[in-house]
Amino acid sequence: MANETPNPPRRGTGTATAADVARLAGVSVSTVSLALSGRGRVSEKTVRHVRSIAEQLGYVPNAQASSLRRQVTHRIALVVPDIGNPVYVAVAKAIQREAKQRGYYVLLVSTDNVEGADVDALRLLRNGHVDGMVLIAIQPSGELERQLGRIHKPICVIGKVPGGLGVDHVEANSTRGVGMAVEHLLEQGRSRLVFVNGPLDTNPARLRLQGYLEAARRAGLEERVVSCAFTLQGGYAAVDEVRARFPEADALVCANDLIGIGALKRLRELGVRVPGDVAVTGIDDIPECQICSPTLTSVALHAGERGRMAAQMLLNRLSGEAPAAPLRVVVEPSLVVRESTGGRP
Repeated sequence: MANETPNPPRRGTGTATAADVARLAGVSVSTVSLALSGRGRVSEKTVRHVRSIAEQLGYVPNAQASSLRRQVTHRIALVVPDIGNPVYVAVAKAIQREAKQRGYYVLLVSTDNVEGADVDALRLLRNGHVDGMVLIAIQPSGELERQLGRIHKPICVIGKVPGGLGVDHVEANSTRGVGMAVEHLLEQGRSRLVFVNGPLDTNPARLRLQGYLEAARRAGLEERVVSCAFTLQGGYAAVDEVRARFPEADALVCANDLIGIGALKRLRELGVRVPGDVAVTGIDDIPECQICSPTLTSVALHAGERGRMAAQMLLNRLSGEAPAAPLRVVVEPSLVVRESTGGRP
């Protein structure tokens, strides 16, 4: 009589073992243990393969982790792209304040803009290490959207999400914010504007480019665009590209404040007067706008308020106070005029 191979456990039954994962992944049980624990010398390719199989089977590495799924940890996670960015610092502080008032601790995860790291961070929620999560998504991928759709646990996204995803989210109307910056510069008599954007594989850059193009077309302006990293160094380097491609420029509309502050430094080195020769605006209104020279006109997107609202939405979801339908909140921008466009310090 032929030997029969047992059927693999069905996904999510809770009956899967390390041996089941090892068999389907084609590795040893010890390799499964190392891959899931993050210890030992296991290639990244093998780690991802093993974790994928484990998730398909609904396998949790040990009894303690399994029990965490059913327990209240009084912890929430905050996943940010870069903890060095002042915007995310403001978000984190606001979430920390709200969580503390409700008896929760905050676990901070910075993905450092590494592709797939936000998807990996979702395991904290799936495996029960935290009760809920606030996720800042600036580089959404199909895989991230699929995973968000599969997690039936409290989560709130800060940023733009597809309409049918079914998760709570808070977003800033940055498209309108860029339009406000363009309108302000036109009121100051500027007409040769250059939009200094961030990387187009990010949602903020796409939305802000949309805002610039819409405003430029309404005003009948020539479209002038360059792109760089959302960093001080990116803004610094972008000035040379602007000077080479658009020497006639009389204003820079920067896609965030870090770009704007970096641009101010380079313009000063080149002897370009701000705002006399070129006016500069930023977006976000980070604290550094008030101490750079000249001080930077910026469009406030109210990062702290977005963090506060996201935390409240998540905590209300955890306490059962939120409605069944997913919530969407849009935070409107405001213009803060400073020296870089002719305002007072």
